[in-house]
Amino acid sequence: MFRIDALIREIETLSEGRLTSTPLCGAENVTVRTFAPLNHAAADTVAFLAQSKYRDEAKASQAGVLVISQADSEVMYGEEGPRRPVVITKNPYAWFAYALQIMTRRPMPAGGIREGAHVDPTAKVASSAVIEAGATVAAGAVIGENTRVYPGAYIGEGTVVGDNTIIYANATVYHGCRIGNRVILHSGCVIGADGFGFAPLDGHWVKIPQIGGVTIEDDVEIGANTTIDRGALENTLVRKGSKLDNQIQLGHNCKVGECSVMAACTGVAGSTHIGSHCIIGGAANINGHIEIPDGVSVGPATSLMSWHKGEKAMSGFFPAMGHREFERAAVLVMNLPKMRKQIKELETRLAALQPKG
Repeated sequence: MFRIDALIREIETLSEGRLTSTPLCGAENVTVRTFAPLNHAAADTVAFLAQSKYRDEAKASQAGVLVISQADSEVMYGEEGPRRPVVITKNPYAWFAYALQIMTRRPMPAGGIREGAHVDPTAKVASSAVIEAGATVAAGAVIGENTRVYPGAYIGEGTVVGDNTIIYANATVYHGCRIGNRVILHSGCVIGADGFGFAPLDGHWVKIPQIGGVTIEDDVEIGANTTIDRGALENTLVRKGSKLDNQIQLGHNCKVGECSVMAACTGVAGSTHIGSHCIIGGAANINGHIEIPDGVSVGPATSLMSWHKGEKAMSGFFPAMGHREFERAAVLVMNLPKMRKQIKELETRLAALQPKG
């Protein structure tokens, strides 16, 4: 069970003071068990209103405590204010996220290297870290305080992993990588595989050894089966606070700025730099060697060949349509070069017919 006043204090700490809360009508003294949807909440649960269109459902909710914004409170309850326990905060959705982190937190087991783990004698493992059975920590690797390496995970030679990081089962971190503090690597992700680098010679391809690494800064989360290639000469870089979804490919020498998010199945070719606070939609295909500025968005399924200066959002997908309709549209697209030539000829002939002087 969780007291609301304790949740409020810890949320403020976790958010480094960015998210404060004001309990009203005795909300601070209420104890709740978990969160629940607005229409299924009970007296021992807390609910939140993230979208104003659900104000009626929120007002009728049986939740023991309701988390809402000041603006929604004024519309719902008027000048008299609420007559039920509520928490007023500027971002109820973020409040929910922090509170749920607290409610679902699993205790860290006692530190130690479990029987069946494979840890090289030259590796340095903090006493509070947990290396589970079946995990491998190679020569010269460093594992920080309160970090947990799950079964089947592999930490390569000379790789450094920070504090309070979670490396889930069967994740692989190659040699010479740096993983920051409070990072989460989900199962199956691969950090530091060779970048796709080959030099052409007389019809053959000569492999270019990839001597860079991968640096993942603090508070980054990498989804299941996502791959981040090591750099050819310098490190591929994911800066602090960024979140990458499942099944993403990040090519060698890419850089992702701070607090950017990237949805599943996105592919980013090598040496592309994505700015800070960017939003990349799922299944986007991003060309190599381009610069994407801070604070912009890329639509889902977009094929991005370059960034147009001054744009804040770019999308390039073609909406789905019936099969026959698509075939007709495809024929039109294929005929565009011919149609363009014909239009140019018509423009020339029309200009010749215009009276002179």
